Amino acid sequence: MLASLVKEGSMTLSSDLIAFWESFDWPCGLKDPNYRFVYINPAYRRMQNLSKSFDIEGRLDGELPTETHEFQDAFQAHDQLVIDTNETKSSIEIHPFGKNKLLEGWIFHKKPFYIKDKFIGVFFWAEPARKFDTDIFTTFGSKPISITLNPPTSILTDREWEVLYFLLKGDNTKTIAIQLALQVNTVRKYLDSIRSKLGVFSQKQAIDYCKSNGWDRYVPSKYIIRHKILN
Repeated sequence: MLASLVKEGSMTLSSDLIAFWESFDWPCGLKDPNYRFVYINPAYRRMQNLSKSFDIEGRLDGELPTETHEFQDAFQAHDQLVIDTNETKSSIEIHPFGKNKLLEGWIFHKKPFYIKDKFIGVFFWAEPARKFDTDIFTTFGSKPISITLNPPTSILTDREWEVLYFLLKGDNTKTIAIQLALQVNTVRKYLDSIRSKLGVFSQKQAIDYCKSNGWDRYVPSKYIIRHKILN
């Protein structure tokens, strides 16, 4: 199907580009602006345990016979963030991957893809994250999860996101102060600011608001990748 080129509307991907992606050691692929797959390389097929005969073109994440199909909404929201911001965004995906369905962690990067200045879709690639901060599994448990590495919104400062991260983990004000090397009163001021910006009146409401919007999947990268990522 992809012997020479891939067609997307009136645009084509060159055979040289396809050949490069085919030889890429890490999983990669391309989706159109409607989140439908245009192309995946052999490494991504192996990751998702998809047969060579499975036709990926035009399918959504939820239409794939994979362990990640139930995360379609999260994946599409992340794709849309790339489209809206026109920036590269990253996430950590912890799912059963490969033929043996082993729970593995991969860092997925997504970026806008253009051909001759025309937006075609979202290109993605993944690299293995072999070492994690143990807090990942303390917070989320050893289960499939999609963790975003970019703040879901810019209304909060980096420090406020850090405070919110520990709050969502269940830490109290004193523990958050210790984690961030801050005074307790300083943490309280950050919490007041967070509640004000979110338009809520209590920490419980703030937590519920974040969970209902999927913000609890965001983890500041410095609390995840404390080790070198092995290529």
